[in-house]
Amino acid sequence: MTPPIKREVTTEPIYIDNTPPWINPEDLKDICSTFDEIEKATPEGSADFEEAIKLTGYGKFNYLLLLAILPAGWASIYGSTSMSYILPSAECDLNLTLFDKGLLNSMPFAGMIVTAFMWGFLTDMYGRKKILSWGYLLTFVISLASCFAHKSWLLILFKFLSGIIISGPYAALMSYLAEVHSEKQRSRIYMWLGVFFSLGNISMPCLAWLILPKQWNILLFNGAFNLTSWRIFLMVCAIPEISAFIALSWFPESPRFLLSRGRESEALEVFRFIYSLNTGNDPKTYTVTHLRDEDFVKNHGKTLYECFVSGCRQMKPLFKPPFIMKLILIGSIQLGGTIGSSTIRLWMPQLFAMIETYQYNHPVKEDGHLESICSMLEYSNSTLETGNKKNISLTIVDKVCAPVILNSAVYLNSMVIALTGVIGYTLAGFFINCVGKKKLMVFCFLTAASCCGILYWAEDSNGILGISSVFVALSSIGGAAVTNVIVDHFPTTLRAMAIAITMMMGRIGAVTGNILFPVLFKLSCLGPFIMIGIACLVCSMLVMFIPSKKCVKFDLKN
Repeated sequence: MTPPIKREVTTEPIYIDNTPPWINPEDLKDICSTFDEIEKATPEGSADFEEAIKLTGYGKFNYLLLLAILPAGWASIYGSTSMSYILPSAECDLNLTLFDKGLLNSMPFAGMIVTAFMWGFLTDMYGRKKILSWGYLLTFVISLASCFAHKSWLLILFKFLSGIIISGPYAALMSYLAEVHSEKQRSRIYMWLGVFFSLGNISMPCLAWLILPKQWNILLFNGAFNLTSWRIFLMVCAIPEISAFIALSWFPESPRFLLSRGRESEALEVFRFIYSLNTGNDPKTYTVTHLRDEDFVKNHGKTLYECFVSGCRQMKPLFKPPFIMKLILIGSIQLGGTIGSSTIRLWMPQLFAMIETYQYNHPVKEDGHLESICSMLEYSNSTLETGNKKNISLTIVDKVCAPVILNSAVYLNSMVIALTGVIGYTLAGFFINCVGKKKLMVFCFLTAASCCGILYWAEDSNGILGISSVFVALSSIGGAAVTNVIVDHFPTTLRAMAIAITMMMGRIGAVTGNILFPVLFKLSCLGPFIMIGIACLVCSMLVMFIPSKKCVKFDLKN
């Protein structure tokens, strides 16, 4: 942006010789006064938020932020995914059934649902930074406590509490990234966040492969507690949470949030800090000296009650036209997309373990005949349930659990699926601006639905792995693009709450999918695949109804 040209304007009377008869010299005074008012209304160095953040450039601050959100992204992935890897190992210790596993997989998402509105309100009221830093610290404490759960119900409780806490910093992170990047960089930064999520999905099976097969038994408290490998794995998974707390504590508050609270001087200091870090110049050389008000809502409430009333008034436009229909539409897309991506992603370690168990007990016949994926899953599930019901001896149960723990193919397959996600997110980051969000989302959901249908008839284990990898990658990319849509269609004062509500819809989908999966699987193996395929297909159709028009201004008093 080029700084405005300063005009020399005088307020002294102007006398012009040979003034034409149709010009009154007194009118010239009025014209000069009008110019003065314009100069005061739009002083030199004035800019709106988009212009101000664009002038800060793109450099060290953004790169350091990328490094800081790496453990933050991993913390979200570890908190919601770690259970899918430890369930086979903890199965014998906690006597878990297939439905228990689905319940444990869904507990973090259930906790996120309960506090979706609360965290959105607190994030808009008290700022992004406080929720980010302290939220990850509390999540770390809960994660450590879950390592010492000796009963299944206690582990369920801790995972539920973990979901309650992690929901806050996740919503704050989405808003923070949008508010420290210019419009040109926002779509790309969310795709980079998706890359970090995929890297977290890659590191998870790596850690599981290194830790879970070990027969570690560390006695604590004079032998009263046995620290096994799956408990140590949960401890390691808590490291990104404390790392995110430390890293994000060094970053400033969102300048856009500060503007929404009427703290213009503090917002300018943040802009100068980002500008100096990115360019290496003195902060005083930053050309913006005044930030123009847009549609920000300044809330100077002192008490909690005043903040609550202001927050309710602030989010009221979300449930009125034109935002209500957009919220329902985007929330429905997130619901269906998460039913697909989270269900398959969380059940894949268990499904691959069941497939490997079948193939170990049933080598390929001489005629080359291969069983379908459903035949393999139904056989392994019936064998497991029979072993648990008979409860003949601990040795028989161990024979069922041991292949699941020690088979390296389970972890290698999970790594391949996660690596496919990294490649997919990277390509999407390059193509999203030129292809467009809507076209990318339609392609991802439609192709994912096709993969789900093909997966039912897959017979070869490598084919199952390839189809599953493409499905998880595309369905996840489609879900990640929903955040970009929110940024485009909701103003700053509503964005964090809109993200929180949309994420809540996605988590409802995750809970629904993970609970229905074992239920439908017992009725028929085809059931879960039909559910997931239809969900992705509906999402591809709903995306077409997303309006291209950006958010409109609104009057909060109405």
